[in-house]
Amino acid sequence: MDGIFLGAIIGAAVALIAAVPVAISIHSRRMAEIRRKEALARAELGENIVRLNLLLGNSSAATFIFRGTCFLALNRATEGLTGYSREELLAMRGLEHFHPDDRTAAVERSLARARGEPVPSFYEIKLLTKDGETKWAEFIARDVIFDGQRCTVGSAYDVTERNRIKDELRLSEARYKFLTENMKDVVWTIDTETMRFVYVSPSVERLRGYTSDEVLAAPIEDSLAPEDSAKVSELIRAGHRKLCEEEGALGAAFHTMELLQPRKDGSLVWTETIVSFQRNPISGRMELHGVTRDISERKEAQARMAEMALHDALTGLPNRNLFSDRLALAIAASRREGARAALLFLDLDRFKPINDTYGHAFGDLLLKQVAGRLTATVRGVDTVARIGGDEFLVLLPGEGDEGAAAAADRLVEAVGRPYLVEGRDIRMSCSIGIAFHPDDALGEIELVKNADEAMYRAKQAGGGCWRMYGQPGS
Repeated sequence: MDGIFLGAIIGAAVALIAAVPVAISIHSRRMAEIRRKEALARAELGENIVRLNLLLGNSSAATFIFRGTCFLALNRATEGLTGYSREELLAMRGLEHFHPDDRTAAVERSLARARGEPVPSFYEIKLLTKDGETKWAEFIARDVIFDGQRCTVGSAYDVTERNRIKDELRLSEARYKFLTENMKDVVWTIDTETMRFVYVSPSVERLRGYTSDEVLAAPIEDSLAPEDSAKVSELIRAGHRKLCEEEGALGAAFHTMELLQPRKDGSLVWTETIVSFQRNPISGRMELHGVTRDISERKEAQARMAEMALHDALTGLPNRNLFSDRLALAIAASRREGARAALLFLDLDRFKPINDTYGHAFGDLLLKQVAGRLTATVRGVDTVARIGGDEFLVLLPGEGDEGAAAAADRLVEAVGRPYLVEGRDIRMSCSIGIAFHPDDALGEIELVKNADEAMYRAKQAGGGCWRMYGQPGS
C-alpha cells in the first residue's frame, strides 16, 4: 500500500513539473498581447494628440480642451483672446482668465459637468485678459471622452465689438424712445404703399387727444382737416413715385407744411409738419418720416401782428393802411360800375382840452366810446378808420349827395350824445368834411385832401356840423 501511494505522489509531481512550462508560455503570450495593445493605444493616443494639435492650430477661433477649470490643450487663438501664453494657460489651476462677474457661474458649470448634469452648449462668457481688459466671448462647448476621462472641447469667439455695438444701439434706442415719448413734438412714420401710419409717438395724445393706437388704427385722412387731406395725399403719392424712379432723390429733401388737424374734442389745431421720404433699410419699403408740432400760439401771434398792421391798437378800427386798401377797391368799383363813393373826414371838436384836463388815459377811454358809436352808426359795407389822434375817416361805397348827407347827420348826432367816462359826464361834437369820387377827385390822396379841406370849413362854422367839398354853401 505504501508503495502505491508513493507512486501516485511521484506521478502528480511529474505532471505538475511538466505543466509549468506550459503555464509560463501562456502567461508570456498574454503579457506580450497586453504590451502590444498598450503600444497600439499609445500610438493611437499620440496620433490623436497630433491630430488634435493640428486641428487646434488651424482653427481661427480660440479652441481648447479643458477638464474642470484646467486647460489640457489650446491653440494660439486662445492666447490671442486671453493675452496669456500657452504655458501660462496650461499651468493655471484657477479662474484668472474669467472676469470676476462670471467666475461663480464658471465654477457651477464645471461642477455640473462633473456630476454629469446637462450644461448649455452655447452661451456668452466675460473674460479678463492678462492686461486687465474685459472681453466678451461667445462660447460653444461639447463634452467628450479624452484619454479615458470626461473633458470639454470648447471654441470661443471674440464678440466684444459686437456687444459694444449692440449696447450702443440699445442706448440709442432708449434715448430715442425717451425723446419721442417725452417731447411735445409728434414723431411719426407712414408706409407710402399702404398709406397707413406704422408709428406714432405717444405725444400725439397731448396734441390731438387721440392715443397712438387710435391714430394707428385710423386712415391718415382722419388726422387731417378736409381741406388739407388731398394736399398731403398727393404729396405722399408724388414723393413715392419720385423715390421709386430715382433712388435717393428725396432722401435728403425735407418739406415743411402748415396743416389744420382735428382734435378728439372736435376743435382744430394748427400744426407745422416737417417730412422726409426714406427707404426702410430692413423691409425696403418707402416711408414718409415726419415731425409735427403745435403752432397755435405762433398762428395767434401772426394773427395779432396782422391785426396790428391793419388796425388801430387803441380802438380796433381799421388803420390808414387797411382804409387805403378798401378805398382803392371802392374807387375801382366806382370806375367799373359808373357809381359814386363818398369819403367823410371826421374830426372831434374840443377833444384836446378834455385830454389835457383829465389825462391821456381818460382821453383813450373817450376815443374808444366814440369809435363804438361811429361803427354802430354806419352800414356793414361802410368802413370807419382811425388815422391818428382824434381824426377818423368814413368810406361810404356807392353813396351820392343825399346818402352821404344823411350818414353825416347820423354821425354828428351820435358823437354829440353825452358820454360817461370814469363817472364824469362829457359832451363833445364833431366836424365832418365830405368829398366824392369821381366828382371831387380821382385818386385817394386828393380825395382825402379835399374831404379834409371841407372838414375845416365845418369847424370854421362852429363845429357839430358837416360840409361838402364841391358845395361851399352846404
